Amino acid sequence: MSTKPVKTGRPRRYDLTPPRGFTNPEAALAAGFLQELAERVYDQVQDLPLEALDFVPGDSHLSIGWLVLHLAWAEARWIGLATGGELDPAVAARLEAGDLERYGQPPASSGEAASLIELCRKVQEELTLPALRPAAELDREMERGGLKVTLRGVLQQLTWHWTYHSGQIGLIRLLWGSDYRWTTENLRSPRPGH
Repeated sequence: MSTKPVKTGRPRRYDLTPPRGFTNPEAALAAGFLQELAERVYDQVQDLPLEALDFVPGDSHLSIGWLVLHLAWAEARWIGLATGGELDPAVAARLEAGDLERYGQPPASSGEAASLIELCRKVQEELTLPALRPAAELDREMERGGLKVTLRGVLQQLTWHWTYHSGQIGLIRLLWGSDYRWTTENLRSPRPGH
């Protein structure tokens, strides 16, 4: 293992204040979770050079850059399925490289950290948040793309997905030679009404 720098990560936050302007408070809380999980991933990757983002350990066929792109692709896919929302075609085309159909193939370079983070933010700001703000019913079952989905199920899937791949990103970063030290903020519940 090399002597690349160790990054002390931003504190994990648990007292999230849901974003404003949502019809359903549960949708607002889920949006807040997704935003916080994404911020954790951004913090894990923002300091990494292209060499680290493109690093593929062993026969894994996974790189940090591809995983970040895959996270954005999956969020757009699932939110689109559950809400009918769509992204700008140029943004959607950029996400195609993160399609799960490409899993197992050696990934091409996904680009610099700043452009990956910007792409993830576009998905959340231009699709996820606008689609979730008016959502009143989380448990209505819909048939979309050959799947039966509820918005609640999609939000739970995305929470799991961001968490799961954040762990993989941390491991690949460590295998590349740069550790990420996890830190924690105070463990407290959000105050009612905030």
